[in-house]
Amino acid sequence: MAEHYTEATESDTKWCNTCQRLTQHRVSGKRLGRCMEHEAPMETHKQKRAREKRERETKSPKLF
Repeated sequence: MAEHYTEATESDTKWCNTCQRLTQHRVSGKRLGRCMEHEAPMETHKQKRAREKRERETKSPKLF
């Protein structure tokens, strides 16, 4: 069943199968869109590197 949103809604938190966790999803035309974390074409190179670093740290945290 599709969930509809108001005109003012910009995003919603939902489960992302790609990220395997709850993430923010874009809302467009009163409908839920794609995940904003792994599909971010407007990222700068610096933002992309920072996101990749955070992902690496969450997958293999430092022990000491």
